[in-house]
Amino acid sequence: MRGTIAALLTVMVAAVLGGCSDHGDPLGVDNPPEGDDPVSYAADIQPIFDANCIGCHGAGGNGGLDLRSGLSHANLVGVAANTSGGVLVVTGDASNSVFSMRLAGSGVGVMPPSGPLPASVLDLVDEWINDGALNN
Repeated sequence: MRGTIAALLTVMVAAVLGGCSDHGDPLGVDNPPEGDDPVSYAADIQPIFDANCIGCHGAGGNGGLDLRSGLSHANLVGVAANTSGGVLVVTGDASNSVFSMRLAGSGVGVMPPSGPLPASVLDLVDEWINDGALNN
């Protein structure tokens, strides 16, 4: 009887452990979790400008920068910075983007002048730039 119970337990343990492999795991490499989509310019980045920037960088914006919806992307990506040299948004390279440097508080003309944006917002902007600064 003990032999039968031991054999049965062995089969059950093998079945349970066999089901714990990474094969078919919904969170595995074959099925990455949600959140791997690129940052949406329209849904994620433009609202940052709307809430924090267009008071100064609207029509006839300070430094010649207009960040209103429909204009902001073309006014940022690949555009020379008017006041400090460099390029506002260098596609794929947040660390060399004047815009990102200003938001982070490094470089000339720290923005916004009312105070720094939360780190999560800065990270989102950098992710958008590093992912190709898409107009999506």
